[in-house]
Amino acid sequence: MTSIPRHELQALVKLVNSNQLLNRQLSSICQLNGLTSSGVKAALQGRIVNAIQDAFNAGDVTRFQQIQRSIETTRTGGSSSPASHKTARPPATSQPGVMRQDSYWSPRNGRPTGPNGHSTAHGFGATIGPRFKDTPFYELESRVGDVRVCETMSQHRNMVSIPIRLNDCPSLNKVVENKDLYRVMVFCAENNNNEIQNISFPHQSEIKINGNEVKANLRGLKNKPGSTRPVDITSFLRLKNDVRTLVEFTYALTQKNTPNQKFYLVVYVCKITTAQALAEKIKTGRKIPKQSVIQEISKKAADTDIVTTSQVLSLKCPLSYMRLDLQEQGPQWLCPICNKPAPFDQLAVDEYVKEILANTSKSLDQVTIEPDGQWRVNSSQDDKSTNGRNGAVDDDDDDDDFIIQEVSVVRSRNFETPNRSVASTATPTTTAMSRESSTMPRGLGSTSGKRPHSERVTIDLTLSDDDDEPIQPPPKRQQLQPPSATNYANGYGGSLY
Repeated sequence: MTSIPRHELQALVKLVNSNQLLNRQLSSICQLNGLTSSGVKAALQGRIVNAIQDAFNAGDVTRFQQIQRSIETTRTGGSSSPASHKTARPPATSQPGVMRQDSYWSPRNGRPTGPNGHSTAHGFGATIGPRFKDTPFYELESRVGDVRVCETMSQHRNMVSIPIRLNDCPSLNKVVENKDLYRVMVFCAENNNNEIQNISFPHQSEIKINGNEVKANLRGLKNKPGSTRPVDITSFLRLKNDVRTLVEFTYALTQKNTPNQKFYLVVYVCKITTAQALAEKIKTGRKIPKQSVIQEISKKAADTDIVTTSQVLSLKCPLSYMRLDLQEQGPQWLCPICNKPAPFDQLAVDEYVKEILANTSKSLDQVTIEPDGQWRVNSSQDDKSTNGRNGAVDDDDDDDDFIIQEVSVVRSRNFETPNRSVASTATPTTTAMSRESSTMPRGLGSTSGKRPHSERVTIDLTLSDDDDEPIQPPPKRQQLQPPSATNYANGYGGSLY
């Protein structure tokens, strides 16, 4: 008769009495094992511990393993039922409380390779994982943990979780040794029928690692299936021996597009290929010879039914509208002009355009292609920039002319209305200047403001001009002096008496 190891008993009891299990989880464990599910946390823990101890004392391996699996299933976010625990399994000899299914899986194709390969109920155990489309940016190395089934949720929210330990997955050692080359990523798919499919998350979903939310785009581009990328969680993991990292996935509204839609969540160790490495691979791959491009252009020009002229070739990227450069794309490769798929293995280097980029400055945006295939730089771009500089110089000259003309205008207005004092004359002068400035270009107005000494000279010359004194009436000429309290009383108080 097979006995139950005592260290498994101690570890399981310690887990139940710890703070890792919530009240609702303890209640669920009691329900799965036929125990009373009501009461406070201490009462729930006591019932479960007593059931574990009774199974150990009686040597009931089946009962002990049933309780053990129900605790692990509830703790890791999976779902289970008593019916799924009827078959006994031999006692585990590894670390207690850890479910390992790696021996039943092939790391490449995700298919069961063990003697049976059967899956248990509700996604707990060796469930066959979904298959995803190949991408040049990463390669699936091995799966981490089990595949979690996200049950249909039409209204409420639900959560599944995947525990990750360095001890349970040897491939995680690659991530520890070289995080630039290996990363841990979360994938999700709508089907698990062994068909190649795109990454797809539920409409409302979020990922947390040990309670910390992972900021990631789980929807991709609107109305573009296949544009969703896997979520890189490497920086959130604590990859140390006997240290557990919990990946929590909360979701809702799985029936937004398809009724009774389920999703399948899985974590993989991926081997990364950088964009620079892909660019080097393209450079050494297929090429479009320069001469073949010229022949194609000349062939179109030789058609007698078509009148060909020179055409403009833009050197800007159609996506970023900047100078053509390398940029990393998502898993969906589409031509930005015609929106047709552009698989990575079909990309090639156009040596004709490559020569143009190599022999032009980075500030150049376009070149002109002649009907015979020869290209030239459009000289109008240089002329345009030169004209712009000359225009700036002309603006400065016009600004100087405007200052001279403004002095003349202010002087004539002060000459026509000399019957105002210095204090009252300053206001219309400023108003006249502001009206004149408002009719001029903005650059000229701002330039005239830089010369405040011109205004002061204008006002002083107008008011102190000797030629204007005979024309001004004597009473008004006396008011040209700065007003004071004494003059004010004499000027107006004497006339009233």
